[in-house]
Amino acid sequence: MVSGPFTCDRRELTAVEMTTYQPGLTTGVYAYRVAARLVGVPAPRITRWADGYIFQVKEGYGSSRPVLQTERHKGVITFNELFELFFVREYVALGVSLPHVRRTAEVLADQLGPHPFASAELIVSGRELILNSAESVLQRPDVGQLVADFAVGFARQVAFRSNRAAQYRPHGFQSHVFLDREIRAGEAVVTSHAIPTRSIYALWEQEKSIPAVAEYYDIPASDVSAAVRYEGQWRLAA
Repeated sequence: MVSGPFTCDRRELTAVEMTTYQPGLTTGVYAYRVAARLVGVPAPRITRWADGYIFQVKEGYGSSRPVLQTERHKGVITFNELFELFFVREYVALGVSLPHVRRTAEVLADQLGPHPFASAELIVSGRELILNSAESVLQRPDVGQLVADFAVGFARQVAFRSNRAAQYRPHGFQSHVFLDREIRAGEAVVTSHAIPTRSIYALWEQEKSIPAVAEYYDIPASDVSAAVRYEGQWRLAA
């Protein structure tokens, strides 16, 4: 099991509790547009993956069910659901259709419980689970291999509690920026005092001085620089 600086012992949640897990201060919660930035896909795609969608066919309309399997609140993504979407992104990027991705999630949920793609068992040591699900559901073992390889690298960015993803360190910012489901509702913060990166960026926009911001928050200049770079990437992409 991977641990992080805020790792703590908590009892395991029952399947019923996990299914009805409420988004909020202890679970992390993200608007779709924020989840889209973190996952690296357009916001409408997050909506389709999370809520399903209706499409026009020759005679009327068809529908595609959500990829996310658990009962959830539309309009927001919890921390566990965010991790589900990282894996959905990988499958879709490999050309796997959403019905097949959904079926893969169902197969894995039967073995791992709700939010299987956020399970430490899958991310850290689930190579065979991924390969087997790909072989039985997708008929594409090569897809399973590529997703398993993704999980190996992804595990270096994740810390777990109670066998579920609890903390995420974005690639390129691992030593400075992290998102923790129990800290500021999963908002991106810097390591020193869990100060939101958006707050640091807002002050930097006023001061235009990394040393001045570092002195104000009493944190290393390297944390300020990382926060500015992290927040700046979203604004450049807007």
